Amino acid sequence: MALAARIQKRDSRVFVIMGDGEINEGSVWEAAMCAGKHGLSRLAAIVDYNKMQSAGPTREIQDLEPLTSKWRAFGFSTLEVDGHDVSELRKAFGRLPLDGTRPTAIICHTVKGKGIPFAENDPAWHHRTKLSRETIADMYEALD
Repeated sequence: MALAARIQKRDSRVFVIMGDGEINEGSVWEAAMCAGKHGLSRLAAIVDYNKMQSAGPTREIQDLEPLTSKWRAFGFSTLEVDGHDVSELRKAFGRLPLDGTRPTAIICHTVKGKGIPFAENDPAWHHRTKLSRETIADMYEALD
């Protein structure tokens, strides 16, 4: 989409939001390589880096470190932020593009399930769908 926008001389920006488990896919890195090659400065990759996949911690399943260096190696300007800090996120988005000749990767450090103590960093909550009324009430209470 970012390459098409450039070819069509559109002044649009493309955002791609990805989870850290998702970026284990080869297609993500093929697309990143292409974006870096073409210097797609209107493209921003936003990575939710909670270090947790559906089956467990990323470091055990497919370690991503050094993640920021990987994005840089693919030709991206990079920025690491606290993904829970809305003010910091706004500042980061306001700086785009970080470099007028390269795509941007914003690595958002987050905590899976943040704000719900019994769900934080628990991969069992990744695909949980059936919740009791009591659990739902406990979730609302945690958010208050």
